[in-house]
Amino acid sequence: MFMNKNEQRRTPRPVRHRVALSALTLLATTAVAPAAHAAPAPAPTSSVAWQPCGEAPAGYPVQCGTMRVPLDWKKPAGEQTDVKVARVPARDQKHRVGALFFNPGGPGGQGASMLAYGYADTLFKGPLRDRFDIVSLDPRGTGGSRALDCGPVLDPGQVVLPKNAREYEEMKRNSRARGERCLAEQGDLVRHVDTASVARDMDAFRAALGEQRLSYHGVSYGTYLGATYAQLFPHRIRAMVLDGPVDHASGSTRFMLEEAAVMEGEFDRFAAWCARDTSCALHGEDAGKVYDRVVARADRTPIPAPGAKGQPAVNGDWIRMALPDQLVRIRLLEEALGFDAWAKLAERLAAADRHNDATGLVEGGSYVGDQESAYTAVSCLDLPPQFTGYADAAARLAQARKLAPRTGAAVEGWVISASCADWPVEPTSPWQPTTVRGAPPVLIAANTHDPSTPLAGGRRLQQEIDGSRLLVTDVNGHVSYFNSACARERETAYLISTKIPERLTCPAPGTADAAAGRE
Repeated sequence: MFMNKNEQRRTPRPVRHRVALSALTLLATTAVAPAAHAAPAPAPTSSVAWQPCGEAPAGYPVQCGTMRVPLDWKKPAGEQTDVKVARVPARDQKHRVGALFFNPGGPGGQGASMLAYGYADTLFKGPLRDRFDIVSLDPRGTGGSRALDCGPVLDPGQVVLPKNAREYEEMKRNSRARGERCLAEQGDLVRHVDTASVARDMDAFRAALGEQRLSYHGVSYGTYLGATYAQLFPHRIRAMVLDGPVDHASGSTRFMLEEAAVMEGEFDRFAAWCARDTSCALHGEDAGKVYDRVVARADRTPIPAPGAKGQPAVNGDWIRMALPDQLVRIRLLEEALGFDAWAKLAERLAAADRHNDATGLVEGGSYVGDQESAYTAVSCLDLPPQFTGYADAAARLAQARKLAPRTGAAVEGWVISASCADWPVEPTSPWQPTTVRGAPPVLIAANTHDPSTPLAGGRRLQQEIDGSRLLVTDVNGHVSYFNSACARERETAYLISTKIPERLTCPAPGTADAAAGRE
């Protein structure tokens, strides 16, 4: 649902896709109903003391700073917390439109740290980089802001896919223990990393920048943050792109099952590519059967990873929960980093199958052992599993296996539910529709084959935001902007002009229509 964790990991360390989601592995809703939030507090008007970012490449014109914001926005005079912010000035100051706020996904995508390491030129080429100051923040609980550090999303060796009531209770105990440890070590910050709080931080940043209205580009989980902002501050929006949309009205079960169906289709496309392309390390074999064989072997005896640091071996659940990181394409980043996600995955599966060596798989990353505490903390507040007991969990897993016989529940929707199975902090914004009224036209973008944020959610979100329009791109991979030049062009034109594109479809890359610029 979110810009690939691993990809973010591959941007600047310590930035991860999630998160900051093992290359950028691949760089990478709705808000609650109005009654769920108190009236927005006035944004602080103090300015940021900008200075060169210490992480930046020599000569790169990125500036960093820190904002002080209320830990609890309901108590603006109470305890304060630090939020790291960054900006890259527009190259063409004469024709500067304003500031473009970017959120890379997550939950917990560290946008300010990504900019600090020089990634604005990778993400925003041409007119957007020329005409806008690119700005972002590290959300509270992450990166250069006051960061949470209280354990992985899923602990290595824990029950991830329970097969009986005993294992379900063990999964819950693991979740509660992780949450209680987080509360003991991090205190009230754990209770205030929710999306609505970050949206209010965003508005404080807008005010500090001197921008009367916000231009916003959010991907994956960043669409949920953007929609939350639009609900709270509809009249403070100039233009808004929500790409890779999350529908917060989905509910935990539908959210997971829609991902599972598309993930299975994506694996089938990967296997078909291997069958026809000699560059695939599994060419001449059935890639699906190889994957099944590797997972079954790891279920029996963990596969060693002798060249990996901190992960000596991996079991079957570790490999299953690597698919949301390693199978999902983010071509813009792949091109920038000079690798092919599917080719890498094939190499890693081949090594595990032929040589009993999971080193490459570990380097690619998995949600098991993923040290992104904020990912869990935010998800549990805003995307809770709402289990009613083992029978409920078992029914969800059975539905996933029916929809996706090979990949099953190997998706972020289940990762979040397993991690949050018995989180000790009550959700602040449980699943419910977004209702946005009074905002200018918002452009939503979705892919026909996005395993992280399926198109169905984008169609529903478009119905929840008055006046919004949906750009549909015929491509696989996560986020239209990252996988389609057509989508990048149309989103760019909209952000500069604020005019919704006349054509709201983008053809599949490589087709005759794409070459001719037609729909």
